[in-house]
Amino acid sequence: MSIHVRTCFLFAFGLIFSASAAFSQKLPLIRSSVKIIDIHVGKVIRKSSWNIDASIKPDVFDVAVPKNGTPVTFVTDQDSIRFDVKPGDYYEFIILLNGKDSALTAIKSILDVPRAQFSDDYKKSHAGKTFVEIPPVYELINVVFALTDKGNTENGMIRKSEPYYAEVLNWFEKYKSESVVGAINAALKEPDNYHSMKMDAYAFEYENGKIKQSPVYDRIGFGNNNNLRPYIADLEQFATKSKFSDFYKQHKPLYDGLITSYRDSIGVPEMQKWLTKNFPSTKYDSFKIIFSPLVNSNQSATWFEYDGFKEAQAHVNFPFHKKDEPKSVSKEASLVRDGSIVFTELNHAFINPESEKPEYATRIAKAFTDIAKWNNLEKPAKYYNNAFSSFNEYMNWALVCIRYVDYAPEKDQAELIAQTENMMVNSRGFQKFAEFDQFLVKLYKNRKKGHVLADLYPEIVAWFEGNG
Repeated sequence: MSIHVRTCFLFAFGLIFSASAAFSQKLPLIRSSVKIIDIHVGKVIRKSSWNIDASIKPDVFDVAVPKNGTPVTFVTDQDSIRFDVKPGDYYEFIILLNGKDSALTAIKSILDVPRAQFSDDYKKSHAGKTFVEIPPVYELINVVFALTDKGNTENGMIRKSEPYYAEVLNWFEKYKSESVVGAINAALKEPDNYHSMKMDAYAFEYENGKIKQSPVYDRIGFGNNNNLRPYIADLEQFATKSKFSDFYKQHKPLYDGLITSYRDSIGVPEMQKWLTKNFPSTKYDSFKIIFSPLVNSNQSATWFEYDGFKEAQAHVNFPFHKKDEPKSVSKEASLVRDGSIVFTELNHAFINPESEKPEYATRIAKAFTDIAKWNNLEKPAKYYNNAFSSFNEYMNWALVCIRYVDYAPEKDQAELIAQTENMMVNSRGFQKFAEFDQFLVKLYKNRKKGHVLADLYPEIVAWFEGNG
């Protein structure tokens, strides 16, 4: 049966439900027996991307669509509902969860502005290359983060053990009362804003005391808007008052040294070749590694495909060593381990597209139906609260161990792998990681000649199906 509401179409998958119930609420209605469902935007399938929440009225899905519009479809385990959405459209409907909880849900659309535009000159100058950067506006927002109350108390946000942090405070602390510091501190109360504002800072350039929009990027994060843009005028005023440009120039030798170390010492070119070889269906034209010496233990990744050009970015911290860090492995092994931070972000640009392939996606979703079996919900693993983020994080750090097998001295491999498993299980709370890791390391070592990691995915997914 189908019900037409303006440009809305409702489909039932083998389920008979009351049309009068939907009309009695004056809104279309679909049913679901699961809390996390899929959304299709055009041809893009966002698996397990919507959490049904009846307490938010309405719970709004913001979506950017092209000028001519695109279909947006919510898909549950029982029904689906489709709207042909154009910029500026707004639709409401009901998701009835487990036959009792009515979740008022809405779709709100804006015009899709491409996240990036790659000109012919850009493509020529970047193709086949890797760039490692500490950009000025990126460093500026991290300085502001360091001045906020949140940055001062949140241990994972700002690295305070290096002399650079003391130099930042010595220069900038007298400007802590500037309005932009308070505004950013308030914004940081929303957990997602830290990563989004930090990444979106890369979409701006600093020139002659002015912050300007990049000619290449509109935004870096996955949101529909640049999350830092509302603060740019105040951020520029802060930079002028604090003489940020002078501070940045004085520390350029430090930045250049860290960039050189990142680029030349921890095997970044080898990582890219390794990932490209092991995931042959995913290729990138250029890579960027973007970091600040102030970032402590927060990483993120993003990738772009526009104008016939693909770029992957890793937003990471620098792998500083603790002064009292025990030297349990050789110097060569330590350098391989130092590369793990950037490797775990670069590899998301490969493992995420692999897990989203139709032959794996449905199986992964079912294997992780009960997240509590896989993740300790009292530890950081709780933030990986859907099937794909969990699966990809298991794969993420298991690939670290596979990389140890290929690149670390054989005498150090067992220790490096044990350290990783201990961190993932006991510190982060991925309860079955050690079991999976041992399985994958053995599977990889015994793979057929010519096989790469992507060839092992049928067996990898089957392991999760059999151990849930």
